[in-house]
Amino acid sequence: MEDDRFDAVAARGTQARGNLVAALRECGDLAEAVEVLQGPELLEVLTYLDSLRYVMAESGQLLQGVVRGFDEVR
Repeated sequence: MEDDRFDAVAARGTQARGNLVAALRECGDLAEAVEVLQGPELLEVLTYLDSLRYVMAESGQLLQGVVRGFDEVR
């Protein structure tokens, strides 16, 4: 039973890490767009960046909790 819980937490951590890495990469890819776009296109990119910021915050918090939980188990 404890192994199942550990596996579930590890899976959540893996998913959160993957989501965070993907969002960070997308932010880097969008830097040039923010630099050069204007008007509606820039607004679209900025709106998308807000959604990525949410994903990063949520995934980062979840990953922190998983890491802290694993440290407590050790």
